[in-house]
Amino acid sequence: MKKIIIDCDPGLDDAVALIAAFGAKDLCVLALTTVAGNVKGPQTAYNARVIREVSGQDESVPVSEGAPQPILRDAVTAEDFHGSTGLGGIDYPDPVLPLSGEHAVNTIIRLCRDAKDAPLTLIITGPMTNAALALTMAPDIQSGIAEIVLMGGADTEGGNITPFAEFNIYADPHAAAVVFGCGLPIRCLSLDVTHGIRTTKARLAAVRAVGNKQALAAGDLLDASCKLEFSAKSDRDAPLHDPSTVLAFTHPHLFKGRKANVSVVTEVGEQFGRTVPTFAESGNVLWYETADDDAVFAALCGLLEGHS
Repeated sequence: MKKIIIDCDPGLDDAVALIAAFGAKDLCVLALTTVAGNVKGPQTAYNARVIREVSGQDESVPVSEGAPQPILRDAVTAEDFHGSTGLGGIDYPDPVLPLSGEHAVNTIIRLCRDAKDAPLTLIITGPMTNAALALTMAPDIQSGIAEIVLMGGADTEGGNITPFAEFNIYADPHAAAVVFGCGLPIRCLSLDVTHGIRTTKARLAAVRAVGNKQALAAGDLLDASCKLEFSAKSDRDAPLHDPSTVLAFTHPHLFKGRKANVSVVTEVGEQFGRTVPTFAESGNVLWYETADDDAVFAALCGLLEGHS
């Protein structure tokens, strides 16, 4: 079993990523750690608890609430896209299982220290505040992290919150600079690749055709993303942003990219939050650029079938 921590800010697409990860037979999700991002911190923690239960999980997968704001910049959220609850207005029952009593940063530190003999993977689908704090507070945890797989950044595609910046990076560019600069192996699912993986009507129908409760929930979340994408950009087919992290981890052969060193613009100005990949074989970041989009959605359906 491959052990992972998912650090997230649910969020419609984060929720699909979580459901997919819980359906993967060869993954062991050690914890969900949450951060302010798509919506405020308490709401992302609440949403992670909701999706834990939708996915049929119990307290053996703790949900730990983390940083309520970025390291230095003013907080920024995306309720205008994800809705006031972060889950597109979909009506879920209140979660029964509680939060962990442990702060998310401490959860990351503890689990990574425990993994020094068999390093785990840290999957990040939101702003990188928790990860940056953990790496700064306890640099020794790097020996317990095999790699980081994250969704964030943009180069050729331009940004989705400013002309230059992607939301997860823009929300805490100082944290992103720490993570990209930590030296660990990183696989980056930026807008350069996720904008090429679109939730068409046929693909959405295929997700729903899996038929189990979790696949139907994922279909509702993807459909809500498509409706919001159309409302915001007149573009019906929403990109598969955050679930691409889980799919790149479970099906790496479906994604292609180049090694790079990645810097982040942290100076206030029009390029604030921009990621700048400098391509070099010596780089610690695999910057994905293309994906087999049909096969990625087929793989998503395969993970969802794991809930049957």
